[in-house]
Amino acid sequence: MMRFTLRQTCEMLSKISQNRALLGAALALTTVPVFADTRADAVGVIEDFFAALKAEDGDAALAMSTADAMLHAPYNPNGDASDAGIRSFPAGAYVVGAMQTYDNLVFAERDVSVADDGTVIWVEAEGRLRVAETGLPYENRYAFKIELADGAIETITEYTKVATLARDDVTASAD
Repeated sequence: MMRFTLRQTCEMLSKISQNRALLGAALALTTVPVFADTRADAVGVIEDFFAALKAEDGDAALAMSTADAMLHAPYNPNGDASDAGIRSFPAGAYVVGAMQTYDNLVFAERDVSVADDGTVIWVEAEGRLRVAETGLPYENRYAFKIELADGAIETITEYTKVATLARDDVTASAD
C-alpha cells in the first residue's frame, strides 16, 4: 500500500482541481508564516464544524459558514472525475442533505493542516457514517480543502473515493 504525507496528498489534490497549475504552484511556493492565534482560530472553526456535524446540529454547522458558502465536489458518483463532473452546492443544502442521507456523521482521525495566512485548511479524515435509510455503515476516506473568510467557512472542497461510493451503492448527499 502506498502512503503519502498530508503535504503530498494536498499537492496531488490541488493538481487535479480546476486550478491545478495555480494551486500546485501556490502550495509549493507558500512560505508565509502562520501566526499562532490565526492558526488556532482556524483549527477551532474546523473542529467546531466537525463537532456540529457529529451532533447533527445543522444550525451550529451553518453558523460557522458565510451566508453564501459553497461546497464543491470534484467527482461524481457515476465515476466522472473530469471538470464536467464537478458538483457545487450551497453549503446549507449540502449539510441538510448529508444529515438526511446519514444518521451518523463522524469524521474521525482528522489530520488538520493550516496553510497560507490561516485562511486555507486541509483536513484528512476517516468518514464513519451510517446510511439513514438502511442503517448500514458507510466508511470512506476524505480530504477537505476548507477556505475561510473573516473567520467563517466560505468554501469546502470535498475529495473522496468514488469507487467506494459505487461499491456500497451510496448516493452522494445533495444529489
